[in-house]
Amino acid sequence: MASVTQLNERNEEIRSELKDLEVEHAGEAFDEETKARWNELNEEIVSNEALITELEARRARIEELSNRDSNAEREPVSGPHFNTRKASVVPDDPTALEEYRNRASSLDELERAYVDGAMKIVDEKYRAAVPGVSREEAQGDAERLLRQVNDREVALRFITTSSKKYSEEFSTYLRTQGRIVGPEMQRTASLTTTAGGYAVPVELDTTLLLTNAGVVNPIRSIARVRQTNVNTVEFINSAGITAGYGAEAAEASDNAPTLAQPTVNIEKAFAFVPMSIEISEDWAAIQQDMAMMFADAKNQLESSKFLKGLGHASHEPQGLIAAGGATAVTSTATTAVFAVGDLMNLELALSPRYRPNATIVGNKATFQKVRQFASNGVNIWVQLAGAVPNELIGYPAVEWSSYDATPTTSGSTILTIGDFSYFAIVDRAGMNVEFLPHLFGSSNRYPTGQRGLYAWWRNSSQVLSPVLSANSAFQSLKVL
Repeated sequence: MASVTQLNERNEEIRSELKDLEVEHAGEAFDEETKARWNELNEEIVSNEALITELEARRARIEELSNRDSNAEREPVSGPHFNTRKASVVPDDPTALEEYRNRASSLDELERAYVDGAMKIVDEKYRAAVPGVSREEAQGDAERLLRQVNDREVALRFITTSSKKYSEEFSTYLRTQGRIVGPEMQRTASLTTTAGGYAVPVELDTTLLLTNAGVVNPIRSIARVRQTNVNTVEFINSAGITAGYGAEAAEASDNAPTLAQPTVNIEKAFAFVPMSIEISEDWAAIQQDMAMMFADAKNQLESSKFLKGLGHASHEPQGLIAAGGATAVTSTATTAVFAVGDLMNLELALSPRYRPNATIVGNKATFQKVRQFASNGVNIWVQLAGAVPNELIGYPAVEWSSYDATPTTSGSTILTIGDFSYFAIVDRAGMNVEFLPHLFGSSNRYPTGQRGLYAWWRNSSQVLSPVLSANSAFQSLKVL
C-alpha cells in the first residue's frame, strides 16, 4: 500500500494533469477519450484523499496513545520532578513557521527546531523534480546540506518554500507573469539575505540537488564539495613539517610549518530566459519544465567553468586547468603526438604525496586513444567489472566531457592526474528567480512583446594546493 507521502505526490501529479487538460481544451467540450481520462483522474484523487485521511487518522491515534503518560516508560527520578519529558518543538506540520516560535522557549531551541523541521520535511515531503535524479538521491543531498551547513537561513528556506501554499503561489507568480505575489512569497523574500527575487521552491531548486544530469560532469563526485551561507570560504593548507636528525643534547631547529590560506570567493551564476507573450500565456507546465532546464543549464555551465574558469577577477570560478595556470603542466615529448611515454611522464610528474589518492580525468576521445596504445603487447587499461570505474595505469579514470577532445592537436590539454580532495567546490545554498513582465528593444527602447525569467545562484571552485610547482596536487598533460 502506498504511503501518505506517495499518495500526496500522486495527487500533485493528477492536479497537474487536470490543469493541462483544461488548458488544452479551454472553452471546448471534451471528446470521449479526454472526458473518460478526466473522470478517471478525479475518481483517483477522491480515492487517494479518502485513504490519506484514514492513514493520517490512524497515525494520529498511535501518536496519541504513545504520548499518554500511562503508555510511556518512565525513567527513575530522585527529586520532586516526576515527568521531565519535553514535547517536540517541531510542529506536526513542519512548514507552519509561526508554530516554531510559539513552541520554542529559547533562541537556541528555536534555531535547533528550524533544522529539525527542515530534516522532517526532507524525510516526509521532499521529492525530486529534476530528470535523472531519484527521490533517494535528492533526499540524500538535501540531508547532507542541512547537516553540513546546520544554518538558520538554509533551514528556513526549506521550511518556507516547501509548503503547498508557497508552491501554489510560486506557480501563480509564474502563470500571471509576476503580477500576483502571494503573502507566503513576500514573507520568504523578507527572511532571506537575497531579497529582490523570490526563492524557488525546494523541489525545483537545483542548487540543492548536487547530482543532476546533463553533460558528463563528474567533478562533484570526486572533488571536495562544501556548502555555505557566506560570501567567502577560507581553507588552510601547508607543505608540512621538515624533520631531521641531530647530535645528542643538541638544540632543536625550528621546524614549524608554513601555512597558506586559500580563499574561495563565491561567484554569481545566472540564467535568463526570454519568451514571447504568447508562449508565456500558453506555457501551462512552466514550473515543472523550469526545473529541468535550469538543472541542465547549471550542470553545463559548471562543467565548463569548474574546468576552465578564469577565477574571481573574471567573476568566475577558478577552473582546474584555467588559462594562466591553476595546475602544473607536463607537455608531450613530440609535437602533435600523444604516446604511451607521455602518459607515464605525467604520472611521474605528480608528487608522491598525491599519488595514493589520485584520479585521472579527461575526455572520452583521449581515453579511446589510450585504448589503442600497447606496451610490450599488454593493454595498459585495467578492466573492472560492474559499477567499478576503469583504472588507467593503476588510477581510477573518469570521463569529463568538457576536456579537449583532440588528443593530437597542439595546445590541447587532454588529461589531468591528481588528488581531487585538493579541488574545492563551494555552493551557497539557494536559487532565486524573478519574472520580468516586459523586455525592451536596444534601439528605441520600445517593448518587444517579450517577457523574461531571470534566475540566479552562487558557487565557485578553486585548487587548494600550490600551483605550477612540484608540490601541486595536479599535473595536466598538454600536447606540444
